[in-house]
Amino acid sequence: RYYEDTISLNDAWNDRRIDVAARQLPPKILAELDPSDPDQRVFEANSAETRNLYLNTREGKPLHDPRVRQAMAWLIDRERLAAIVHESTVVPLYSLIPTGITGHTTSFFDHYPELDASKARRLLTEAGVSLPVHFTYAYSEGRGAAAEEAKELKRQLEKSGLFEVNLVGYDWGEFQKRWAESRLDAYAVGWVADFPDPDTFGGPLVGTGGTMNTGYSSKAVDRLIAASQRFTDRGKAGADLEALQEVIAKDAPVIPLWQAKEYVVTSDDVGGGQYLSDGTGAFRLWRLTWI
Repeated sequence: RYYEDTISLNDAWNDRRIDVAARQLPPKILAELDPSDPDQRVFEANSAETRNLYLNTREGKPLHDPRVRQAMAWLIDRERLAAIVHESTVVPLYSLIPTGITGHTTSFFDHYPELDASKARRLLTEAGVSLPVHFTYAYSEGRGAAAEEAKELKRQLEKSGLFEVNLVGYDWGEFQKRWAESRLDAYAVGWVADFPDPDTFGGPLVGTGGTMNTGYSSKAVDRLIAASQRFTDRGKAGADLEALQEVIAKDAPVIPLWQAKEYVVTSDDVGGGQYLSDGTGAFRLWRLTWI
């Protein structure tokens, strides 16, 4: 039913094999997991996986002007996206650094606390762009709820009459190629950090020459990233990380969408499932036992 994407354990001594964990499954399947099912155990944990909307900021692109990107931020309804498209299997995210990681803030909520089409229109008028603003949103086909998410974001942005969004789906290989070649106007990508440190959500995502290839470059951001890296005690980097996220919320080269939950499913003869996930994307398999 939901074991198409699992980790399997083998017990050679007792000739037993069992699927113990489900992850990266479509929202509909995750939402249907039932903790009261007597044949399985279902555990939910926090996750550091995030998904952001990345915007091509290069000159000549439709989203080059930061006021256009700010206007988009005033129109995106994360609550609805999480509840309707992802069936509450993710939580809305309002910052570059996710909940549970040192330096987390709510900078995007602070700057864009509610949906406001009038403020979005005012910004676009100041930018002197023709309305509606036309741009292409690309997504990777066949990966989770990416297509449904794209349709919902299109609906939200076009509802105001301020944007016209052309949706284009690509297979994962072509999607990566076009993203690397700066041929996409806007695209959402999930991010799982290699280790739970705020720096993995800084330089790679918004630093000059970063992995997400938005063309964004800010001396202030690069300076704050470097400043935050000075401290081995990561709590001391809090002020730099907060300032970094303030700049990103104002410039909006990226708009945070949601933070994932981690789901673990085991059969009723496997113990330790509640300890399997530590929220970093790595599984602690040594915590599992046979009952």
